[in-house]
Amino acid sequence: MEKMTLNIKNMVCDRCEMVIETALTALGLEVDHVQLGKAEVTRKSDKPSMHEIEKELERFNFGLIKDDESVVVEKVKTTLIKWIDSGELESDVTSLSDHLAKNLTKSYATISRVFSRKEEITIEKYFIRLKIEKAKELVEYGNQSFSEIAYQLGYKNLQHLSRQFKEITGMSMSDYQKLQDSDRKSLDKI
Repeated sequence: MEKMTLNIKNMVCDRCEMVIETALTALGLEVDHVQLGKAEVTRKSDKPSMHEIEKELERFNFGLIKDDESVVVEKVKTTLIKWIDSGELESDVTSLSDHLAKNLTKSYATISRVFSRKEEITIEKYFIRLKIEKAKELVEYGNQSFSEIAYQLGYKNLQHLSRQFKEITGMSMSDYQKLQDSDRKSLDKI
């Protein structure tokens, strides 16, 4: 019996965790725990091989992370997604750098350097893109005013969100709201 930690990329939600658990169990692994970005499993023999595990994950658009820097990048992504989804951005006075340094237990300078090198985008720009995708989702739901959305996403005012929204999408939030066919991106494609 071999206990393993599988670092998995492209996990962005609770459903991803369920898919991963189901896929790994179907391969004959005993799944101890799954969370965004990783799975703790026990392999009872040399089957399935790491190649078979990787192929099964790729079938669902996930993948194994093999190097330490990629693990850091994936942790940044999952930490930021969880933070946005928590709905606590508006009340959290923690800065982006402090939040990541605390959650990854590494210096922000190291985290930022690795992320920028691997992803070819700064963490700040990635975080803005995530928030804009969340804003699109909230606009589509239509349950909140634009000001409420801005506040929920940690913006000091609606103008700041509106400016970033237009910069990234090429349209105003009002124009986006009028669209019949949205152009939201899957979080793993940001």
